[in-house]
Amino acid sequence: MGLIRECGLLFRGYTLINSQYHEFGSSVKDKDLRSGLLTAIIDFSGAAFSTSSLEYIEGKKKVIFFTRDSIFSGGEKEKEPILAYVIADKDKNVDKEREKIIPDLKKILNRFVEQFNGSNLSYVSEFEHFKKEIDEIFSAAGTSVDQRLKGVFY
Repeated sequence: MGLIRECGLLFRGYTLINSQYHEFGSSVKDKDLRSGLLTAIIDFSGAAFSTSSLEYIEGKKKVIFFTRDSIFSGGEKEKEPILAYVIADKDKNVDKEREKIIPDLKKILNRFVEQFNGSNLSYVSEFEHFKKEIDEIFSAAGTSVDQRLKGVFY
């Protein structure tokens, strides 16, 4: 599996939670822009093709995996889309990576929806403790071989 760089949750084009395991050149402003762009691409693919057709975007060096669900926010009467994503280094077999990562993303998203369905999702700081649940699943995949060896020998 490719090294996982980041995992997060997006709602209305904004980042609710973001666990970064390795820097790869994005500032806070870039994260907001990226969140909005990812949300727009995923929403477009859902509207143009089908609601579950797009599971990853593959680049030359990175892959972004994602899944979606829906959640009630605050006093809203209708559910709205919420997205979970992982940015990882590209591996030779993206489909095998997808088979491993997508179920874990769905697990994270299900846990979040169970805990926060009906909550006001505007107060992002309230979800900071949820990073622990993301880290339980993805932090090991977010460590490089050097970091793992350093933990064993030092």
